[in-house]
Amino acid sequence: MSSTPNMATAEHFNKTAENYEAITGGGPQSKILDNACGTGIVTDIIIQSGIQPSPEIHAVDFAEGMVSVAKGRFSSHSNVHAAVMPGEDLAFPDDTFTHSITNLGLMFFADADKGAKEIARTLHPDRVAVITGWAKQAPFKLIQEIHNQIRPDGPPFKLPVPEIWFDPEHTKALLTGAGLDVHMGAETTDGVADILTRFSGRAFATYSEEEKEKAAGLIKRIVQERAVPFTRPSGSGVGIKVTGTIFVVWRRSEGVPAV
Repeated sequence: MSSTPNMATAEHFNKTAENYEAITGGGPQSKILDNACGTGIVTDIIIQSGIQPSPEIHAVDFAEGMVSVAKGRFSSHSNVHAAVMPGEDLAFPDDTFTHSITNLGLMFFADADKGAKEIARTLHPDRVAVITGWAKQAPFKLIQEIHNQIRPDGPPFKLPVPEIWFDPEHTKALLTGAGLDVHMGAETTDGVADILTRFSGRAFATYSEEEKEKAAGLIKRIVQERAVPFTRPSGSGVGIKVTGTIFVVWRRSEGVPAV
């Protein structure tokens, strides 16, 4: 058997040798967008990973309260920059980021199509973006169940996001239409039980104090019955198991075919 390397492959790596670390996602020139960052959970995970040298991270969100928490959280990290900024109107030049992450945020954009195009515009060609979403409605179904117990004759509980966002093909089509090539599909993740309380605050906004108290008790009981243990970087916890979607996409250089 011949040990002669494929000449086309060798030529490719010879040409890309000088930029190999950057092309393969190495840290030296990494510039990361934590889009719709919330309180900075993704940024915190990146920092805790200990990547060296530390990448430059821009954490942005349209909610001032979220950004305020993120700024305080990362005040000692000179490589992290937090700003109030809607995902549909990112104030960054074209081709800025080597990595772009939008974690459970695209479905809450006022204009998701424009938001997807902004992800593509600000992502450097041949670099990677990660967009996550939900595939099952488990937490929402639980809230709906509680609502039906407390107000069985009232108007039905309305999901905070259109049901179409639970169809991975919808997100895939949106990202493809924005010029991003989708590479991977679904993953399973555990939802933190505390999230249900945050969701319920909006879902039960019209409830009386007595009804809110009853709903809080039901949430606590149901979570105790259905929660499963899991481990995260900050330690162990419990959560309601949900199924999510993870789309790993990349922006092609002009004229370069997808593989």
